[in-house]
Amino acid sequence: MGEAKPKVIPYAGVDETVASAAKAALYKLLQTPGRLFWAGVLAGVLIGMGYWFAYMTAASFWPYRVFLEGTHVTKEHVGTLIGYEVLSKYHIDLVTIAKMILGAVFPLGLISILIGGAELWTSCPQVPIYPLLTGKAKDTAIIYNWIASYGGNFVGGFFLAFMATYGTSMLLGHPFFDMSFMFAYKKVHLDAWTAFWRGIGCNFLVNLAVWLWLRSKKGDFAGQAVLIWFPIFAFVAIGFEHSIANMFAIAAGLFGAAINWKTYVITYWQFFINNLLPVTYGNLVGCIAFITLYYWYLAAVGGKVEKAGAVDLVVATIRVGLVLAIIHLVVMVVVPAFIAAGVEAALGLHEGVKLANPYIALVPGVAACIYYLVLPFIAYATLKPWTAVKEV
Repeated sequence: MGEAKPKVIPYAGVDETVASAAKAALYKLLQTPGRLFWAGVLAGVLIGMGYWFAYMTAASFWPYRVFLEGTHVTKEHVGTLIGYEVLSKYHIDLVTIAKMILGAVFPLGLISILIGGAELWTSCPQVPIYPLLTGKAKDTAIIYNWIASYGGNFVGGFFLAFMATYGTSMLLGHPFFDMSFMFAYKKVHLDAWTAFWRGIGCNFLVNLAVWLWLRSKKGDFAGQAVLIWFPIFAFVAIGFEHSIANMFAIAAGLFGAAINWKTYVITYWQFFINNLLPVTYGNLVGCIAFITLYYWYLAAVGGKVEKAGAVDLVVATIRVGLVLAIIHLVVMVVVPAFIAAGVEAALGLHEGVKLANPYIALVPGVAACIYYLVLPFIAYATLKPWTAVKEV
């Protein structure tokens, strides 16, 4: 008798989750551009609404006030302003409470998206990738999904930022402006290395929430909401970076400064290149490395998911984490950055310039939105995603 071969079985039933997700996720790849883009717009609005809700409930605990002195942004601790130097000297403030409130209410967005139905790009490096890894879809279908969802998310977040500032004026008064502007200003002045790693931490937790939702009992909406809530609370309270949430947060800070100070303090080049570029890639890596490929590799032992080894894992990492990621970053971040920067140059907009009309700050972003609106239709016609799906 020959020696018995080692027996490997799927780990904790993850093969069933990956297999069911791979089949169920095909609807994300087989949508017309109008439908997929609109689903992305709603997701951008919902994530932005979570941020807006967080600002309105946490800002009273934010201990700083911001000022523009010439072209320089400064901040003062409230304790200093009211004459209590000890408060600022010993950092006696309520930042931690403010961050806890931010984290507690922000999950409104993802809970609404996953249970209600909308297309959030930061979950797309997980859910639509399972059909790709299990042979049910090709790369072109993934590119199409990423283009439509990311573009829709930007338009949704941009619109909501307009609503929160130019529309309702709710983020223009103190302390709401102080908090929203400081968040935006800090985000566009992060170094790329820090922004990248904060993006990794964020989307690891976001897609942990998505994975828990995939594993949850269908129809148990209350239980699903609780499962989603905890990881999202953690990422916000820690201070990680979420590219889609930043589309609202940075735009709101940019608009608020334009209205309150009549000054162009944050540029779209900073918006796209300083923040969205490294954060988006960090979000990709955080999801792909720690969630998508991890659970697929655990599942791929011959249960409901075809066997795959270490070599397959390396190939998949290069395929998704480098090739598809670079295509996405160039098309969805770098190109619109140049479009917006070109419009800024044409209008004479640069950091520190005074604005006769604060509405001029909208124009470069609107140009980027038009690009994002048109691109899914071009991608649908050229990539033909319906031909890249092997099983329905």
